[in-house]
Amino acid sequence: MAALSAKRVTKSRGITRKTRYLMKASTTCYAGGMVCLDSNGLAIPAAAASGNKAVVGVAAATVTSASSGSYYVEALEGEFNFAADTLEQEDVGAMVYADDDQTIDETQASNAPVAGRLIEYVSASEGWVRIGPDALVA
Repeated sequence: MAALSAKRVTKSRGITRKTRYLMKASTTCYAGGMVCLDSNGLAIPAAAASGNKAVVGVAAATVTSASSGSYYVEALEGEFNFAADTLEQEDVGAMVYADDDQTIDETQASNAPVAGRLIEYVSASEGWVRIGPDALVA
């Protein structure tokens, strides 16, 4: 798939927390897309890029930050349904990675941040992921 260019209706369940993150200047996080932190600790759409940290949540609303960088995005933690590249039932319980802000994969592409833990296999191209700091603990 490709990075979002508009909001996405993302199925969710068990939302546990909403946290606000300062965004990188001149960046758009689309509602329903995964949000990660860059090397400076600023919120950006999840993407495979050097220095990006793990996914912290799913954007609750679409926010475009100004060039001043003084905008915040609210990220939801919980269980979310995302498109996938090549999942298998045996991947349940394993970490999955964000190829972009709407696609997960069980194999880590170069610089892909951890998205969370796969908790339910739906098909090779769809799965439920637990996203948030609690999901990263074994």
